[in-house]
Amino acid sequence: MFERSKKAASNLKRLIAVAAVPALSVLAISLSPHPSNADAHALYVVSDESYLRVDEVAGDVFLTDGSASLVSRQGGSELALASGRTVTVTHQDLTFSTVSRQETVTELLARLDVRPSPLEMVSVAILDNGIEIIVNSEFVFYEHITNTTEHETVYQYNDKLPDWQENVLQEGRDGERREVYEVIYQDGEETARQLIDVVDTPAEPTIIEKGTRANFANNGDEVSAINTNADGSGTITLDNGQTLTFSSSRTMKGTAYTTGGKVGTRTASGTQVRVGVVAVDRSVMPLGTKVYVVSNDGSYVYGFAVAEDTGVRGNIIDLYMDTYNECIQFGVRDCTVYILD
Repeated sequence: MFERSKKAASNLKRLIAVAAVPALSVLAISLSPHPSNADAHALYVVSDESYLRVDEVAGDVFLTDGSASLVSRQGGSELALASGRTVTVTHQDLTFSTVSRQETVTELLARLDVRPSPLEMVSVAILDNGIEIIVNSEFVFYEHITNTTEHETVYQYNDKLPDWQENVLQEGRDGERREVYEVIYQDGEETARQLIDVVDTPAEPTIIEKGTRANFANNGDEVSAINTNADGSGTITLDNGQTLTFSSSRTMKGTAYTTGGKVGTRTASGTQVRVGVVAVDRSVMPLGTKVYVVSNDGSYVYGFAVAEDTGVRGNIIDLYMDTYNECIQFGVRDCTVYILD
């Protein structure tokens, strides 16, 4: 954003602004006028390369950080240009060409006998193919004002996931409103300002899926340890450090089923069949019971599941699997079923 210096300057007005020559998208700095009433009221420097010795610029110097914010700097001598650069100077409809020496802008203009009047300003554009200096009583610059709106975080709750699990479904992005103003300066003063462009990019929220099912884990979460107390209760420790508790365990005959034929895709609880769903006799195990299932010999781990389906009778637990071949490979096995709290 444009700012005016709050420091007084004797006999001269000090203009501080982000400046850009039309059709250039560049880094800009401005500095205080030369200490003489005969010099120009303002010097605007536009650069897309590192030829400026900014640390050697006198007075209050303001650099853009790429977003039109201004950062104050202090320095030593007047602005210096690198030597060996092709320089084109335009003043009063006359064009001069030269090669820069190890000199300041003031020294270069004096060498060409170009003497800006008190009503004129100097614009210096340092480009890939050389340096362009324009001395004129009017310049058009472009001010970029950017306002940022922080994005929100939105949670989507999933009762099928454990309450310790969070999944980022969408990375958020801050919103941005960028306004571009065309600003006219004459005699070092702003004389006109017009809004010429607005780019409004809305914020996008971060979306996080958060589980709500307590004392549970995903079907395939790895278990590092199972500890059983004397009363049959105990804990199941996951590889990720989470600890679940169970009230008891029992041996049940394990079978497997999948969709197809007379088996549909909806469970007796009205949910979608999936790995992690088991069918039980509701008189043996209530629907909604959370379990951890592993074969008695330890050769097969079905993992964490919820009793959401029926269709079997007695002490049987029927494990849902994605394919018929998986069901055949599993066959019938005695399983240890841990009843989670």
